Amino acid sequence: MSHCSSRALTLLSSVFGACGLLLVGIAVSTDYWLYMEEGTVLPQNQTTEVKMALHAGLWRVCFFAGREKGRCVASEYFLEPEINLVTENTENILSEGKQGGGES
Repeated sequence: MSHCSSRALTLLSSVFGACGLLLVGIAVSTDYWLYMEEGTVLPQNQTTEVKMALHAGLWRVCFFAGREKGRCVASEYFLEPEINLVTENTENILSEGKQGGGES
């Protein structure tokens, strides 16, 4: 029927269960569940590329634009956030994209 004894299967399943719990603990405690990075070329100067990045986890969301130091805020699931995640540079880039884009 099976080449493995019930004792070996019990030990193996216990090891995999402990590893699974350890990995879930690591996943819950980190801020890197979601990582996005994008380079945006400014329309006025085609040689300048602004890097925008975001990484988020269960507890925090961090946003970086250009060479600015990032802004991290706590995730608020049940309350309206008081802090705007969009920086001034990002608002400028997005408004330039709306003004220049859209024509087909």
